[in-house]
Amino acid sequence: MAKVYTGRDGVLQANGTTLAKVSSFSVQANLETLESTTLGDNIRSYVPGVVSYTGSCSLLYYKFEGGSGLVVNTTSLLSALVKTGPTGVTSDDTVDITFRWVDGADENDIKIRAYVTSATMGAATADLVRAEISFIGTGELLTATIGT
Repeated sequence: MAKVYTGRDGVLQANGTTLAKVSSFSVQANLETLESTTLGDNIRSYVPGVVSYTGSCSLLYYKFEGGSGLVVNTTSLLSALVKTGPTGVTSDDTVDITFRWVDGADENDIKIRAYVTSATMGAATADLVRAEISFIGTGELLTATIGT
């Protein structure tokens, strides 16, 4: 029987920690193609070029007061971009992001090392505070286990 995944099957992790209160996430793979058509050809042809990965997520901003103290679950993503001081974002400010679809014991993962490229926080009357985060992958995929 076929398995149809829903939002309930999705999990988002940052640096190995599962983020709670994720309302949506997406990942996009892009391939730049290079034209290899030559003079005299009647049909265009292409070869693969560079692959890139981008994505975004929407998180509910909250705090959890547990036995070990205050934990703000969105901190690892927000602090990779939202900084004080003169140094700004450096090459050390990458985040390992895992997109996971869980099916019992099976985990279908896409894991990338990424820079957070935008972070927006906002709230409206009668709504929850949300953090909208976008990122771009750097380097090769760390994991790609889709449909295995």
